[in-house]
Amino acid sequence: MYLSNAERWSLLCKKQIEVIDNLATQFPERKANLNQLSQCWLNVQHQVQVGDRPSPLELIK
Repeated sequence: MYLSNAERWSLLCKKQIEVIDNLATQFPERKANLNQLSQCWLNVQHQVQVGDRPSPLELIK
């Protein structure tokens, strides 16, 4: 199902990824965990860009 505000979701995901990547630079001891979190946001961004509606359970995986 296409999200009517998919472009805004995609922008939100992009901003979240940027913040998390900056945190990974500032806190190298947490880089692995932050990279995993960043990857989750990338997955959400991809889902909304292709017209899928992400569910909360998919975000937890």
